[in-house]
Amino acid sequence: MPKQYELGTPEKEATDAIETPTPLSKGYDGLPKFNELNQAQKRNMPKAMRSQVAYQQKKLQYSNYQIVNFRIKPDASASTQDYFYQTYNVATAVGTALTDGVLFGSATKDSDKAKYYNIVYASARWSFINTTSTNFLLTPSLIEFYLLQKVGGGVFGGKIPRQIEAVKDETNLSSLTVNGTEYGNQQFGIDVLNPGVYYTPTNSMVGMRCCGVALKEINLNFQNAIALSDVGLDIELGIDLKTAGNNY
Repeated sequence: MPKQYELGTPEKEATDAIETPTPLSKGYDGLPKFNELNQAQKRNMPKAMRSQVAYQQKKLQYSNYQIVNFRIKPDASASTQDYFYQTYNVATAVGTALTDGVLFGSATKDSDKAKYYNIVYASARWSFINTTSTNFLLTPSLIEFYLLQKVGGGVFGGKIPRQIEAVKDETNLSSLTVNGTEYGNQQFGIDVLNPGVYYTPTNSMVGMRCCGVALKEINLNFQNAIALSDVGLDIELGIDLKTAGNNY
């Protein structure tokens, strides 16, 4: 009696084109064939290599602390005064680009290309360019900055609104302001006579997140009248590099 052969589709070679298997086909066990696994590995290889490179770079990065330094010369006038006081960006609304500041992670004044980082330390030092003078800085002397967020459209950064609700009571005060273009937005100040200010007193605090800073106020008082063109402020911001990102 002749042999009985089971009819069906012959097994494909590994070099044949991949077909989508039918789960209910006779003889299909639901497991991917070798050539399917091979093609999947090839597709995932570029992504795996990028992840491995990023991992190795992170492990080789011994310093996660970056210092951003800049000098501010607030006035070019040669006139002499025993004080300097000026406000900046106070009336600028949220969503509008500020001026007079520093943007992080970009070589152009385009906040779309900037990076967010966490500031964990801030310092300001008075720099009197005329080294022959014996003048001293007096209290109060301070500098204040707005924290910056991205503002779309290829422009400089803008103010970051306060993230929590705040309500006032001014029963025994002349006035108390918690909102508006000035006090409704995030800002910080540095006492120039006590310059070191840390913003990470505990492990749970990771600093002030922003893509840059812009001036809010400079208030300096001098022992004697000096030429304002000789006055400078050296700013030092400590940045945690591990916090770099495109989102606030």
